[in-house]
Amino acid sequence: MSRGGTYRMLKAEFPRVPIVEIKVSAFDILKSFEKVKDFGGTIGVVGYSNVVYGMDVLHRILNCNFIEVQLKRESDIYQVIQEHKNRGIETYIGDANIIPIVRKLNCNGILITSQKDSILSAVQEARRICMATREEKERVQEITTITDFVHDAIVAVNEEERITVYNKKAESIFGIPRETALGKKVKEIIPNTRLPEVLHTGEAQLGELQNIGKIKLATNRVPVVVEGNVIGVVATFQAVSEVQSMEQKIRRTLYEKGFIARYHFSDIIHSSEKIQDCIETAEKYAKYDTPVHLFGESGVGKELFCQSMHNSSPRRGGPFVAVNCAAIPPALIESEFFGYEEGSFTGARRNGKPGVFELAHGGTLFLDEISEIPIELQGRLLRVIQEKQVMRVGGNKIIPVDVKIITASNKNIYQEMQKGRFRKDLFFRINVLTLDIPPLSERREDILVLANYFIKKYSTKYQKPELKMTQKVQDYLENRTYEGNIRELEGLMERCVIVSSFDGLFRERLPSSANLSGGEDPFDKFCGRKMDLRALEEAYIRSVLEETGGDIKKTCQILKISRSTLWRKCRDMEQYVSS
Repeated sequence: MSRGGTYRMLKAEFPRVPIVEIKVSAFDILKSFEKVKDFGGTIGVVGYSNVVYGMDVLHRILNCNFIEVQLKRESDIYQVIQEHKNRGIETYIGDANIIPIVRKLNCNGILITSQKDSILSAVQEARRICMATREEKERVQEITTITDFVHDAIVAVNEEERITVYNKKAESIFGIPRETALGKKVKEIIPNTRLPEVLHTGEAQLGELQNIGKIKLATNRVPVVVEGNVIGVVATFQAVSEVQSMEQKIRRTLYEKGFIARYHFSDIIHSSEKIQDCIETAEKYAKYDTPVHLFGESGVGKELFCQSMHNSSPRRGGPFVAVNCAAIPPALIESEFFGYEEGSFTGARRNGKPGVFELAHGGTLFLDEISEIPIELQGRLLRVIQEKQVMRVGGNKIIPVDVKIITASNKNIYQEMQKGRFRKDLFFRINVLTLDIPPLSERREDILVLANYFIKKYSTKYQKPELKMTQKVQDYLENRTYEGNIRELEGLMERCVIVSSFDGLFRERLPSSANLSGGEDPFDKFCGRKMDLRALEEAYIRSVLEETGGDIKKTCQILKISRSTLWRKCRDMEQYVSS
């Protein structure tokens, strides 16, 4: 806060600092006139326009002789007063800058003092300015925080094409600090900018591409219009590579259905050289984006190899999408593979739906049982694999996809091709890298290793004692035929853990048609045997458990006993386990 000449000097010296003027009121001047009543002659009231303004009113009120001595510059004070002294004026009223010079010229100087009301008014004004400044700073900081938080670079210019907003992302993209950019002409910061064009035309430019050095940017430019006048332009910039990365992340987030590869090559349980050779070959294949085709019977672990290849590849950070082509109805394959747009057919989801190729963008797509895809759709599948582009059903937009393809089949697709059920061009496209996973019958040395692994797995899962295999059980498992391969072996071990016995292995049989129709009672097979009542009860319980596949609920329903009774009887039977 200041007044008079000091106020003018500070205002000129510090234009950005809020300076409050203590107004010189008519009352302040009147109080000063009380001190000059004993002086005769004309009185000079000296000051700048903000001090002597309104003196003409005092002329009409006061019955005294005075003149206004108006100053323009501080350096003029001595000369101006000297000139008036030469005219005979010996008494002067003024502020603190005037009085020392007046007295130096041997004249009478009366200091204008600000009264309490004038000072209080200035203090109130200063408080209002402080509050307004604080609120303005808060708004500016809020806007700065918002603009710095968003993912896009933001640049705004005013009517003079000078930059008024420039966020952190803009610093990163254009390589120029905010402190340097603010206030500069936008062309000095962005040489090929089109912001002045929007400023002059008032027409928005959306989705434009712009090159800044080696970076390709997606740019939006929008005019700021107030009362019909364009007062500035706001532009957003985003690197195209970041847009693609963000799109991939959004795809993965919005449509995530557990598309994660959980397994690694270290999870493949084996002791055979054949599987070790398969692992080494698959590890080599994982380094390349070339399509891979897996051969192997059902249950040999094809998906385990696929997930392991994905997790060993440069795409390990992307999604892993597995599709069983045999499980999708032929009428839905096209929409599931390629997606569809809203309203493309009756029952289509609002906003459409991405296909598996879009969901696997940036990752790996595993097409199991590929031989089951209808031949009329195989041509479109081939085109997607070759062109790396899809078009949704009912859509008119090409969507680029970056996907590694792994396929598998338990059929001989070469023979399927010879029979005309599989396209030759698709066969030769997916059959570049091949991996033949042998069945258990060709690697029997893996059987016991896998069996022990599954016993430990399900003993932990069901909190059951870990079964110990006798030599008889080992010989049986090694010489048994496994039509379902590892999947079948795992099911057998899970059942043995549940019933706490390997006895059921030696009495295996498939349910007969009589069982399914209800014509034969499971108890009938025990008729005619010579066994005591306890042994008969145990054998019957085990039989029902085997018939239900270890389903506790169904077993209790057949036996007409409670769960707790069944568990107690099974616990009592444990002394016979693994005998």
